[in-house]
Amino acid sequence: MNDVGILVVDDDRAILQVIERMLSHFKVKVDCVMSATEALDRLKTKDYRTMITDLDMPGINGFELARRARKQFPDLNIVLFTGNTTEQIINLALDPKVSDISEVHRKPSGLGEMLRGIIKRETGRTFLLE
Repeated sequence: MNDVGILVVDDDRAILQVIERMLSHFKVKVDCVMSATEALDRLKTKDYRTMITDLDMPGINGFELARRARKQFPDLNIVLFTGNTTEQIINLALDPKVSDISEVHRKPSGLGEMLRGIIKRETGRTFLLE
């Protein structure tokens, strides 16, 4: 098992299970939580290289979670994902509040490429999966 820790955040348990199963093929440690509040608490108590979060969650959304996490943990890789349309993604990428996105990948093919980079010890990156 690789020592790369990944925290997955989504309010949909079925999505968490799919992502956890997919990440198990990379032989990495994966923890799953169902809210941004839980994620922020977990980030304070465990060491993670990467956090994967849905954008559309009740309460604290994925962008706000990413902003708070980046402020407290600057080396954390952050992966934002959404089921929104391509037009919504383009508008999102052009939003001046979103200045931190390093790369955009099309899922699912981009996920493997992105994870390989993370496992190779890249840190402090923000990715958007569309």
